[in-house]
Amino acid sequence: MKKITAALLCVMLVISTSVTAFGATKNDVKEKIDTAVAFAFDGNYSKNGYDVSASKNLYILAQSGADISAFATDYFKSVSDAAAAGTLTDAGVIGMAVTIADLAGADPENINGIDLTNMLKNADPGAVSTPYNYFYAIEAAVNHGMKDTAAAFSNALAKYYIPGTGTDFWNGYGTSPDDLAMFILAMETAGAYTEYTKDAFEILETFATPDGYSNYGANADSTALALAAYAAAGNTEQADDIYDILIKNYYDPETGGFLADYDEYYATADAVFALRFYLPLADDAAPQESTTGNHETTTESSSAQQNKDTGAKSPNTGISVFPAAGAAVFALAAGGLLVKRNKNK
Repeated sequence: MKKITAALLCVMLVISTSVTAFGATKNDVKEKIDTAVAFAFDGNYSKNGYDVSASKNLYILAQSGADISAFATDYFKSVSDAAAAGTLTDAGVIGMAVTIADLAGADPENINGIDLTNMLKNADPGAVSTPYNYFYAIEAAVNHGMKDTAAAFSNALAKYYIPGTGTDFWNGYGTSPDDLAMFILAMETAGAYTEYTKDAFEILETFATPDGYSNYGANADSTALALAAYAAAGNTEQADDIYDILIKNYYDPETGGFLADYDEYYATADAVFALRFYLPLADDAAPQESTTGNHETTTESSSAQQNKDTGAKSPNTGISVFPAAGAAVFALAAGGLLVKRNKNK
């Protein structure tokens, strides 16, 4: 019986360790976002303000939940000046400006007399510069109910994808985990080309290493974008694993930013971008034992998850873990008692 008791203790220790080792609570993720914003934005990007050429950084800052009111007036003047000059043509930049307006409480249909949503509608889908910008354009179109516009952009984006090979935006230089992740984000947001996104996930995994996702070596940027892709698709288990790798290998608790060989501010901005996709999947609190019985868990497909309210709680995380663990321990304990009883017969 002593051996059985020792075995039970080992099982309980393994279970308790495995439950706490994966994923994060919302408070954990929010803390990382806040420190990263303080490092990369308060400590760097925000010092000189934002104009239309810095739309990406202001977009990421706004999506983090930070107050951008101090930058809005100058930014929107730069946007309207570019529109008036005829230089605001990339749909991705227009899309970012639309989303920034939404998050700043401004009217994207009247930014200093400029209707940005109409500009997005009339932008050339074939003249978008990067997979990032296709995502920004599609996101803004979807958020404003512009289904035909979103479809036009996703159709144009699909032309850059070769099944079994991946994306190619760079005239034969091939794909990368970063491009694949942004392609997935765009298509998940559009609710389009699910067969391509499934293929893209398979190719994305060829870049996975124990240290993160590799683009000329494992790095924070590629790992963060892979996290965003899996989180957007609702794959909580994989997203939890990638989050753990990202924080373990690249988060710097001393600076609050993310480590990189070349540009830690840029890597940190990519991490902030990615963490807002993961935040809705994180647990509301540390796992607690359920008092309501067994809970079934389900994994939604990409097509079911897309366009879902981002505030929804993940179906694959939460309080259902501990009841299952308790049942396993109880079963082992019962088995141990049965063995003892049979020996004494």
